[in-house]
Amino acid sequence: MNAWKRLRNPVLFNEWKMRMRTNRSPWIIFLYLLTLGGMTLLYIFLQTNGGSYYNPNQTRELLMMLSILQLGMIGFVVPGLTAGVISGERERQTLSILLTTNVSATRLILGKWLASLSFMTFLVFATIPLYAIVFLYGGISPVQLIKVFSFYVITMFAIGSIGVLLSTLIKRTGIATVVSYALVFGFAIGSSVLAEIIRELIRFQRRVNYATSTPFPLWPDLLHSINPLFAMLNIFDEGPVRDLRRMNNTQFTLLNIDPFWYYCFFLGLVTVVCLLLSIYFIQPVRPRFRKADRAAEQ
Repeated sequence: MNAWKRLRNPVLFNEWKMRMRTNRSPWIIFLYLLTLGGMTLLYIFLQTNGGSYYNPNQTRELLMMLSILQLGMIGFVVPGLTAGVISGERERQTLSILLTTNVSATRLILGKWLASLSFMTFLVFATIPLYAIVFLYGGISPVQLIKVFSFYVITMFAIGSIGVLLSTLIKRTGIATVVSYALVFGFAIGSSVLAEIIRELIRFQRRVNYATSTPFPLWPDLLHSINPLFAMLNIFDEGPVRDLRRMNNTQFTLLNIDPFWYYCFFLGLVTVVCLLLSIYFIQPVRPRFRKADRAAEQ
C-alpha cells in the first residue's frame, strides 16, 4: 500500500479523467483511424489500378507509407498537446495553487507530461489492426513492427518533454507552441541538412588532399541516424544511413551497434534532460549548487 501511494500521481489520474470522459475522445479516435485506414485502402487501390489483385511484394512500401504518415501526424499533434500544459495553468492562475499542495514538482511535471501523451499513445496503439492487415500480406518481419511502435513511443516522449520544458520556461501558451513546432521541425530538417553539409565538406577535403583511399568518416551517418525520418526509413533498410555495423574502422569500434539504438539513446537523453530542467525551473524555491552556497556564505 505504501509503494502504491508513492507511485500514485493525482495530477495524472485527474488529467486522465478529464480527457477520456469528454464526448470528443471517441470521435477523435474514429476520425484518426478513418484517416489512416482510408489512406491505406487508397494506396492499395492505386497500386492495383482498381483491380482485385494486390502484389504482396508491395507490402513493405505500404507499411513504410503508413509509418511515415503516422510519424508526420505525431510531429504535428504532440507539440500542440504538450506546449501548454504548464503555461496554461499559469494563464489560468492555478499553477501557484498546484505548487502549494502536497504534489511535488516532480509529480506535477511527470503527471502533466504523461497525461498529455497518454491520449496520443492510445491513438497510435489503436492503429495496430491496420498494421495487422498489412502484416498478413507478408514482406515484413515482427521485429520491424516492434521497432516501428517503439520508435513512435520514444519519439512522442522526446517531443513531449521538449514541449513541457518550453511550457515551463515560456509564460504564453501560443509562443510556447510556436517555439515547440519550430524546434521539432528545425531539428528534423536541420540534422539532415547539417549531415549533408558535413559530408560535402569531407568529400571536398578528401579531393583536395588526394585522400580518397582513407575510410570515410561516420559523422554524417550518425547525424542522419538521429533524424526522425531517416531513422524510420532505416528500420526498413532504406534511406541515406549506412549500416554502421559493417564499417571496419578501428576508430569506431564502440559504435558497432544498430543505428536504431543511436536514435533511441539520443532521444532518451533529450527526454531525461528536458524533464529534469522542467522540474528544476518549475520549483518555487530552486535548489542551489554547493559551490554557489559556499561563495554566498563567504
